[in-house]
Amino acid sequence: MEIFSDTYEKYIKAAISELKEGDYSKAEENIKRAMLQRPHSPEAHNLYGILAELESDGSLARKHYRAAYALDPTYKPAARNLERIATFEYYLYNKKIDYGDQPEVEPENPYIVVYDSNHVGRLCKKEME
Repeated sequence: MEIFSDTYEKYIKAAISELKEGDYSKAEENIKRAMLQRPHSPEAHNLYGILAELESDGSLARKHYRAAYALDPTYKPAARNLERIATFEYYLYNKKIDYGDQPEVEPENPYIVVYDSNHVGRLCKKEME
């Protein structure tokens, strides 16, 4: 079973690299191979959505982003890509495509709780350095 996992990861990494380089036919081959390995993988559907978007097929892109989101609602790259392409802001701002190849970074909480002498806590904004 581990061999398939290794192969799947190789297909995903190769597809991401080829999408970034603009080699869409090879990227499509690797995405399809990854889908054969793990048909219920949100990563593969997210990449297929990116491929469709880069080839100017917004309808197919949205379908694959929705499929990836439906398979795993916690997979943030698909949610971000779907939100980006399905909103009016898509045409106004040039937001980056999320390939899912970067680690998730939780934003730092800008607030702290400060207690007064009566032990009542108040939410205050942190001083940024």
